[in-house]
Amino acid sequence: MRKMTESPILQIARHEIRQVLREPKFLVPFLFPPLLLCLSEFLFLSGVDDPYVVRQLMLFCALLISPMGVPLASDSFAGERERGSLELLLLLPVKPAEIFFGKLLAVIPIPFVFILFGESAYALAFGNASFDVWWMSVVAGFAFSVFISGFSLLVSLYVNTARAANQSALVSVFVLLIVSEKFSGYYFAYPYAPLVLIAAVALFFVAASLIALKRFRQM
Repeated sequence: MRKMTESPILQIARHEIRQVLREPKFLVPFLFPPLLLCLSEFLFLSGVDDPYVVRQLMLFCALLISPMGVPLASDSFAGERERGSLELLLLLPVKPAEIFFGKLLAVIPIPFVFILFGESAYALAFGNASFDVWWMSVVAGFAFSVFISGFSLLVSLYVNTARAANQSALVSVFVLLIVSEKFSGYYFAYPYAPLVLIAAVALFFVAASLIALKRFRQM
């Protein structure tokens, strides 16, 4: 029976994740937002049982963690170009699409794991968040992370350094934080809002991926 080989996309993704895990300093920033938020509530908001405050803090916690994947996405191609290894990457016996989606797949899981960790730790520590608030905050954080990761990868293909890609992508984070604060009330008010958010981000992500893939093939 013919032995099945692992997909090149999964091989590249696993390699990229392994590289990140070898450098724990990349993971440290993911821990600060939930820890600082929990500490601030313990010091300043202990005893507050306002559902509005709780849901806003839960959402803010998820949104603070989600863009922490920007440096990873920004380094995906701009970093390779900066280190002079992009040409070698293109010589691998794999398709450009496989390289692109392999790097993309490596970026998404790390912020999502920390979002789950941060939101769950927050809910368990204070016990004043409902399950609906928890899962809707997790979905919002995941959608935000996917959007930022796709945008960062796109930017990474058009600039020459990882720092430039990182700074350009982070500008969008502030815009999205303002938008999320403006429309968070509507988000929690409608049960189908998470599905709409996921659908909108998925459409953007597909469009950004196609544009980035076209750019990658031209390099």
